[in-house]
Amino acid sequence: MPAQSDIVEDRSTWRLLTTRAKVETVVIWVVFALYVAFLLKLLLLSRTPGSERSINLIPFASVADYLFSGSAGTRRFAFGNIAGNVLLFIPLGAYLSLLTRMTIAKTMLVIASVSVAVEIIQGLFALGASDIDDVILNCLGGLLGILLFVVLRAVLRGRSRARTAIAVLSVLALPVLYYFLFVIRLRM
Repeated sequence: MPAQSDIVEDRSTWRLLTTRAKVETVVIWVVFALYVAFLLKLLLLSRTPGSERSINLIPFASVADYLFSGSAGTRRFAFGNIAGNVLLFIPLGAYLSLLTRMTIAKTMLVIASVSVAVEIIQGLFALGASDIDDVILNCLGGLLGILLFVVLRAVLRGRSRARTAIAVLSVLALPVLYYFLFVIRLRM
């Protein structure tokens, strides 16, 4: 539980923030919440429980199968699966870097934990393929998100300017998140 002095400091910090910074903070939290809802829908709620169960604990086995498949359809699916797993976790790395003061190592630990938890739940409830390659690719995506935030902060010379940039990117991402959450039905 936070100390009383921390709570008072947080309140005084909130009062000192400019209106723009407050709006940015609210936008970032709202879009982050929608992103988390999208992750839950895509990774856990888009399949019927008991519909599919497969487990791969051999690193890069699925990726190797995809790369060396002779079928064009399998290669297209493979690209979508590999790119999707990486791209899906880039926002998580960027948002965690912005919203917390964790080190890169701790942020990666959170990302890996989330990914492993998703794979375990998928395996337990037969909600798809539980694959160590997904964890590896998700962690790669999370790392890219962290590095994106670090580069953005360095290029823009400050955390507050990076926050502004991420708030703008978040607003631009809203229609995409809305589309994926409410318009299309995600049945994998």
